[in-house]
Parts: sequence; C-alpha cells; structure tokens
Amino acid sequence: MRIMLLTIALVALLAGGGQAQEGEACEADALSRQQGAFAAYLAFDFANDAEQSLANLFRLGALYQTLALDCGYQPNEVEIDRMLEQTMRFVSLDDLILAQAVGTDLDAILDELETVYGDPLNGQLLYNGLTPALGGGELGCAGCHENEAVAPLTAGTWTRVDEIRLARPAFADYSHRRFLVESIVRPMAYITPDYAGMMPEIYGRQLTTQQLADLVAFLESQDQLLGSP
Repeated sequence: MRIMLLTIALVALLAGGGQAQEGEACEADALSRQQGAFAAYLAFDFANDAEQSLANLFRLGALYQTLALDCGYQPNEVEIDRMLEQTMRFVSLDDLILAQAVGTDLDAILDELETVYGDPLNGQLLYNGLTPALGGGELGCAGCHENEAVAPLTAGTWTRVDEIRLARPAFADYSHRRFLVESIVRPMAYITPDYAGMMPEIYGRQLTTQQLADLVAFLESQDQLLGSP
C-alpha cells in the first residue's frame, strides 16, 4: 500500500514526469540550455514581488525535478518520502487516488488504452478479486458474473459482444473494445435485460489505465460458445 501511495504522490506532484527520454534532450549541453532557460524565465524579485517570486521558486523546482526524472534520475527513499509529505499537505488521499483513475470519458480512455499493453492474466486476478484495484479495494466482478440469474456470465463475454451486442443498430459505430470499456465505466449506458443485478457506476474511480487494459484483455479472451444471451 505504501509503495502504491508513493507512486500516486509522485505522479500527482510531477505530472508528466518520470518517463526517461532518449537522444539529445538529455545530453549535457541540452540539459544546461534547459536549466538556463527555466532560470531566466522564472526569475525572482522577492523585495518587490514576494508572492510571484515564491510561485516561480516552486515552479522552477518542479521543472528541475521533472527534467531530472525524465532523464532517468531515480529518487532515493528520503527524497520520495519528502515528496509524499509535501503532496499530502495539500491533496487528500481520495484526490490522489482519483487522479490516477481512468474516469468516464470514453474517448479519452480509449486513447489512453492505446499507450499500454493489457495483460489478461492480471485482468483475471483483478476480475476475481485476487489483486487489489486502485485504492486497495477489490473489484466485485466475479461475484455477479458467475451467477447467471444476476448478470451475464463471464464465459462468452467477447462472443456476446461480437455476435449480439454489436449487431444492434445503437452500436453500429462501436468496436469490441469500446463496448467493453463503456460497459465497465458507464454501465448504465446499456442495461442488459432479464437480469436481476444492476452494475454500479464506480469502476471509473477504481481502475488505472493499466488495470482497465488488463481487465479488457481478460474479457476479450472470453470467446467461448454462447450458453445464454
């Protein structure tokens, strides 16, 4: 749990950082030019404008940290703890968790999913509650989707989407992935008839992009012959 929170805090504090760059951007001359440009743009005049100078000081520090992370610097434990402490002074744990969640913007989510590889084995663990979702909670997927009276069975999920759901006029422009993602993060958009259960609209707040990709990959592997609609 501590490692997960540290990771969330780092991303929240230094959004966009942490991905090692390649090529000329991290060579000595380029780094010196960037550092000089940052310092020249975010200048200080504490005597005449203390408020703006403090803002520039903070932003300059964040830019320097992001630059170091982008070029492969690995913060040590003391530095990570300090960053976590700073973040937690201004952001609640709920906000940190929510910042990493995929949300419910379908187009944005689908764009993000193009940047990650979904692991169906990890998705199966998430689906069955054997590994925690964002925030440490367990997903309740299997509890409903292994009971045919409550919800469509897990087995044959992809086949139902392929042979039944996408055949409906309302989904003429949908891909298999779009339908699966929408059914997870916006389940009220389409309610499967004749089932007693009602899927809650909470999973957009409980899944990271990677976790959603893993879950979708698992569901895409469920191409068994249909036993029920």
